[in-house]
Amino acid sequence: MSVQYEVALATGNFPKAGTIDKIFVTLVGSLGNSERVLVGLAWIINKIQEGSVKTIKIQSENDLGEILLVRLYKDKHTLLPEDSWYCQYVTVKAPDQRVYSFPCYSWLEDENTLDIIEGTARKKHEYQSAILEQHWINELRSRQEAYQWSTYAPGIPRCIKAKRSSDLPKDAQFTLDRKVHIAFNLDSAFLELGLNPLKLLTNVWTNVGEFRNFVDFSKVPVAAYVMKHWKEDPFFGYQYLNGSNPQLIKQCQTIPAKFPVTNEMVSPFLGPNTTLQQELQKGNIFLVDYELLDGFPAHSIFGRQQYLEAPMCLLYMNPQDELIPIAIQIKQEPGPHNPIFLPSDSKYDWRLAKIWARHADTQVHQLVSHLLKTHLFAEVFSVATLRKLPNAHPIFKLLMPHLKFTLDINTAARNLLISDGGVFDQAFSTGGEAKVQILQRALEQTTYSSLCLPEDLAFRRVEHLPRYYYRDDALKIWFAINRFVESIMDIYYQNDASVQEDSELQDWAMEIFTEGFLARQSSGFPMAFQTKADLTKYLTMVIFTCSGRHAAVNSGQYDWGSWMPNNPSTMQKPPPSEKGKARKLDIMCTLPGKKETAAVVATIYLLSKTSPISTKLGVYIEERFTEAAPKVCIEKFQQDLLQITDEIRKRNEDLELKYDYLQPNLIENSVAI
Repeated sequence: MSVQYEVALATGNFPKAGTIDKIFVTLVGSLGNSERVLVGLAWIINKIQEGSVKTIKIQSENDLGEILLVRLYKDKHTLLPEDSWYCQYVTVKAPDQRVYSFPCYSWLEDENTLDIIEGTARKKHEYQSAILEQHWINELRSRQEAYQWSTYAPGIPRCIKAKRSSDLPKDAQFTLDRKVHIAFNLDSAFLELGLNPLKLLTNVWTNVGEFRNFVDFSKVPVAAYVMKHWKEDPFFGYQYLNGSNPQLIKQCQTIPAKFPVTNEMVSPFLGPNTTLQQELQKGNIFLVDYELLDGFPAHSIFGRQQYLEAPMCLLYMNPQDELIPIAIQIKQEPGPHNPIFLPSDSKYDWRLAKIWARHADTQVHQLVSHLLKTHLFAEVFSVATLRKLPNAHPIFKLLMPHLKFTLDINTAARNLLISDGGVFDQAFSTGGEAKVQILQRALEQTTYSSLCLPEDLAFRRVEHLPRYYYRDDALKIWFAINRFVESIMDIYYQNDASVQEDSELQDWAMEIFTEGFLARQSSGFPMAFQTKADLTKYLTMVIFTCSGRHAAVNSGQYDWGSWMPNNPSTMQKPPPSEKGKARKLDIMCTLPGKKETAAVVATIYLLSKTSPISTKLGVYIEERFTEAAPKVCIEKFQQDLLQITDEIRKRNEDLELKYDYLQPNLIENSVAI
C-alpha cells in the first residue's frame, strides 16, 4: 500500500545560503528507504531561495516505519560553478500525522551527501539500530578528518589545523553576512576613524594635544571620559575593577618581600589614626603584580629598541570607597635603582610610574586575559566538541551556539594579529618571541579554579570590594548559566552513574585536558567527570568563558584603550631609575609612536564592534533541541537574562560612568569577534 510523506526543507536566511544546484531527498526509516526525490522541477534551473521553506511530497510503496535519517544529495549543474546550499532543518510529516524534526544547520557542498539524524538528543548507547550506529561512526569519522589539531607554538593550547579561514570546513566559516559585518581590515578601520596617513608622517608625539586630535573621542562617551580623567588616581584604581581587564586585582594580606613598602612611605595616603598594618588586617589593601612579564626581553619594533617591565602596584580602598594607588615599583627586584614611587613624588614621576603599570596591564590583558583565557580556550572547547560529540549528543546541542565561528575568528587572528609581522609585532613591546613565551608561562599558571568565577573571586578575596561592578554582573551571568545548564543536565542525566557511563562525554573531557591544557595535572582540569555537579560546573565554565568572560575583556577595548596614554602598547624609553628626574618630555618620548598607536587603535576599534542581535547570549536561532523540555529550560534562561539586563540598567542610572559590558543583551553567545 502506497504511503505519502510531506517533507519541508528550510534554507538559511542569509546571503548565498540558497542554491541553483539540484537538491534531492531520501528518507531512511527503520523499515526501509524511500526513493531519491528532487526538490523542485527537473527541467529548469530551480533556485532555492535564502530564507525559504520548500515543501515536497514523497511517495513510498511501503510504510518506512520510524524515520531515522534524512539523506540529502546535491548535484551541480554541468555548465555552472558549484553553488553550496545551507540547510537549516528538515521536517517530515508521516502518514500517521507524526512530525519528525531534523535540525541540520550545515552546508551541503559539491556533489556530496549529507545525512541528518532525527533531532531527539541521545547519547551513544541510545542509538538503538544498526542504521544509527553506523551513522554515529560515519559522523565522527568525517568530523575528525575535517577538524584536526595543530600546534601553533609549543607550550600553548593546540589549535585547529588551518592556515587561513578558507581552509576551514565551510560549516566553521563565517557566513557572508557575518564576514561583511566584521570586515577585519585595518585599512577600513583607518578610514572609519579618520586616521589620515598625513597624521602619521612623523612618528613622535610632540604634546598631549596631538592625542586629542588623533581620533574623534566625542562619539564614544567612555573614551571621552578616559581622556578627561586618566591622570587621576581614583580613576587609575577604578580600572582594576571595571576597566577592560578587571580580573587581576587581589587583596593583599602581607606585603611581599620583593615590594618593601613601609608604613612611613604610605601613611600620608591612608588617612589619620590608621597604619598600613591595620589596613592590611581590615582587608583594605590590594595588590596587582605583573610578575608574569618578568624576565622577557622587549620586542624591537622596526629596529627600534622597546622596553618591558613587570611592575607591582599597591592600592588602598579608602573610606570614600575609592580604590587609589599608594605605591608602584616598576621592576620586580627591589634595589637602589628601582625606587618605589608614591603619590607624594613629583607629578611626572608619579604619572610615569602609573603609565608603566598601565603598559604592563595592556600586555597581560591582550595576551592572557583576552587571547589565552577566552579565544584560545574557546578554540580548544570547539575543536574537541566537533571531534568527540556528534550532532545528537545533548552536550553538543547545548554548546554549539557558544562555539559558533570561534575557529574562523581565531584563524584570522593568527594571521593578522599574532603572526610574524602582525599587529603585535608592529606595535606591542611583547611582540616577537615574547608573546609566545608569555603565553607559555601563563598557561603553566592557569588553573581550572581560576576559570570558575566564584572560586577565582574567593581566591583573590575580592567578594566584598565596593563598586566592583564586573564581579557583581559576572556572578549574575555565571549563576544564570549554571541554573540553565543544571536544568538541561537534569533532563539527560538521571544520576551520577549516567554521567560516568557516557563514554563520548569522558572522551571529550580527556581531549580538552590533553590538547588544551597539555595534560598538565597541576592545572586541576578534569580528565573525566564523576558527578552531575562536576559536569554542570564544567559546562558553566565553558559557556561563561565563551560569553561573559570574553565580553568583559573584549567589548570595552576601544573605550579604555583608544586614549593611548591610558593603555600604551609599548614603551620607547627605559623606566626611571631614580626619582626627581622625570619631565613632561620624558613621558612623550616614552609613549608609543604615532604608527604604533594607529595600528592599535584601529585594531581595538574592529575588535570592539557590536555584534548582530541574533547572536546575543541566550538567543538561539539554531533550534538544535527539538524536545519540549529543553525548550522550557531555554525560555527560563532567557527570562533570567532579561531580569539581569533590567537590574544592570537600573544600577547604571545612578552611575556617572556606566558599566554595561556584561549586560546580557550586549554579550555575544560565542567568541566570534
